[in-house]
Amino acid sequence: MNYKKLFHFVEVKRMEKIKFSNTGYKVTYRSEKIFFLPREYQLFKFLYQNPSRIFSREDLLDAVWPMEDPVDRTVDDHIYRVRKKIEPLSSMVKIETIRGQGYLLSTKEVHESPLLKDNEVSTQVKSLFHKYHLYGQGDALKLLEENQNAFGFQIDLPNLLYLHFMKGNFSWFLEEPEISFWEKCFYLLHIYSFIESDKMQCLDYFTCALSAEEIPEYYRLEMKLLNRLYLLIFTKQLDEATTLLHQSKKEIEEKNIKGFVPLILLSELYIALLQKNFQKIEERMEETKKALVNYPYLRENADFSIIKGIYSLLKKNESKAEDYIDEGFQLLQEAKFIPGMIININMILFYLEEFGMNGRLQTYYQELKKKYIQEYKLNELHSKIEIQLKYHLK
Repeated sequence: MNYKKLFHFVEVKRMEKIKFSNTGYKVTYRSEKIFFLPREYQLFKFLYQNPSRIFSREDLLDAVWPMEDPVDRTVDDHIYRVRKKIEPLSSMVKIETIRGQGYLLSTKEVHESPLLKDNEVSTQVKSLFHKYHLYGQGDALKLLEENQNAFGFQIDLPNLLYLHFMKGNFSWFLEEPEISFWEKCFYLLHIYSFIESDKMQCLDYFTCALSAEEIPEYYRLEMKLLNRLYLLIFTKQLDEATTLLHQSKKEIEEKNIKGFVPLILLSELYIALLQKNFQKIEERMEETKKALVNYPYLRENADFSIIKGIYSLLKKNESKAEDYIDEGFQLLQEAKFIPGMIININMILFYLEEFGMNGRLQTYYQELKKKYIQEYKLNELHSKIEIQLKYHLK
């Protein structure tokens, strides 16, 4: 997704929310970070999730201290400490005392930044976002996402979808009913392909989606030039893959789609590895190495390192292969690009089977794949996504 149409920003008026950390007892709002003790955190979260409701001390004890026998002043003391800690958020949230009844959390709508209407800021941030995406700067993208209002811009839907995909928040794509299937289709296809063993089935779905008029144009180009190509390689349809490769390469050069240049070179390497053509692999390795000097994208460098590892496996040098692959995964972790981790695990297992290497490494990467499947609930998502794909694309 490196083409211009994806990177545009629109004004979306919405109420900014406080974010509760999944690890530790921290909340964030714009640039503010507030750290709580465990019970303070639970108390504030409960009140925040139930705004404008009055809770008696007994209600709060039942909600936050179940199965315990705290002293009478417990709630009052914790309310006092929470109030002190959330003072930096006083412009948008407040805990009120309702005499004789209990406590209530009230929220205020925060005025949106006037920078949202500043075209110069929007253009500059758009360019910055595009660069961070292109170069695989996951931390920077997350900071932009979390501080949109503070920076004075809003991320549009296509970019929002990409950010959730990048972070591995795959369940989100099925939990947002207001977003149409066709807006999500591109990502649903990818998530489905992570776990579906029948790659011909995946290829069929991509082909059907590509022919559908409802697919947004900003996804169509990548599906046409790259996604089908990868699946033709995975299904070992090398003649068709080579034909599509030449067509894609020509179109990428004609349209000067710079972000696709390293990806098409990596595709050539995948084909050469399947053909076990050592001379061709060496030539493509050198060409890709030179290209990545001009296009130093983190994710593509990670993929190239893993390809060098796969080539080392083909040459029966397992120790060198592991070093290259470890380096590639480290780069993907730096990019905060979870899909890349899963894609490359699948790629390694594919070539291990192709090279007839069924020993320790295969067992290791099978276990690693199971870990990611469990962590990101891919088995559960697979069946739910398949229902949608069958309905819309068959």
